[in-house]
Amino acid sequence: MRPPTLIVTTAAAIVCAVAMPHALRGQAPPPGRAVFTGRIRSSLDSTPVRTADIRLVFIDSARTSAANKDSVEIFADTARSRVGVTDADGAFAIRRVAAGRYMLQIRRMGFEPLQGVLIADTGTVRGDFTMQVTSQLLSKVTVTESSVDLVKQRLDIDGYLDRAHSGVAGTFIDRKEILRRRSQTVADILAVYGIYDDHAEFQLDRMPVDYELLRDYPADLVIGVEIYRHGRPTEFNMTRRGPGMLSSRGPAASMQPMILVWTFIR
Repeated sequence: MRPPTLIVTTAAAIVCAVAMPHALRGQAPPPGRAVFTGRIRSSLDSTPVRTADIRLVFIDSARTSAANKDSVEIFADTARSRVGVTDADGAFAIRRVAAGRYMLQIRRMGFEPLQGVLIADTGTVRGDFTMQVTSQLLSKVTVTESSVDLVKQRLDIDGYLDRAHSGVAGTFIDRKEILRRRSQTVADILAVYGIYDDHAEFQLDRMPVDYELLRDYPADLVIGVEIYRHGRPTEFNMTRRGPGMLSSRGPAASMQPMILVWTFIR
C-alpha cells in the first residue's frame, strides 16, 4: 500500500519541490478513506492561525497544454474535493478523503497563501505548517473596483444571481444581510433560518463539506448563502457519476435540504 504523501510550497506553481516526510504519520482512518490532519502556526510568534481556509481540490486528470508545452492543464473534480478550517488552536482534520491526488490550498487573510500537492491513499497524513505574515504597510493602494462590485461579480460567476432571480424555491442570503446581522460564523448565519445541525447537504464554493467544519467558518469571508429545503436547482442534482452522488453521503442526500455557501476565496 502506497503511504500518503504531502508536498508543499509557498510558490504559486502546483509543481512543488519541498517535501515534508517528517510530517507523515500512519494511523487507521475509516476503511477506504484517508484523513488529513495537522496544525498551522504564525511565522511571527508561533501562535495558532485560527479560521484558516484549507482546501483539497481533487485532480481528476492533467495534460500538457497545447498552447504552451511548458505548462500543464489540470482538471479538477469539486464533487470529490474537501474543505476544512482551523480551530482556535490552529488545528484541523479533514476526514473521508478519497484516494487520489489533490491540489492543497491554505489561505488566511494577513498571511501568504500556501499551495502544494497531497497524494492520499487510505492512511492518515499529518502536515504542520507555518504561514508567513504579510506586511501591513502598503506603499500604494489603487482602488479599481468597489467591494460591492467585487461581491456581485463573484456571485454572478457562481450563478447565485441568476438563481435568485429565476423564481427557484430557495432562500437567498446576500452579503448585505450577513453584515446587517453581524454574524460571526456560518453557524450564526444559518441559525437565523432554523438550521442548527448536519441534517442537510452542505457545499462551500461547490465543494462538499461537513457541518462540523463549516459551522465555525468566519462569516466575514462569506458573500452569499443559498438554502433549498424542498428540491434544488437541477445543476446540483447530478454529476457525471449519476444523480444524487454530489454528496459524500450518497444518493439519499439528494432528498435532504441543500445549503450552498459562497466565499471571497477563489
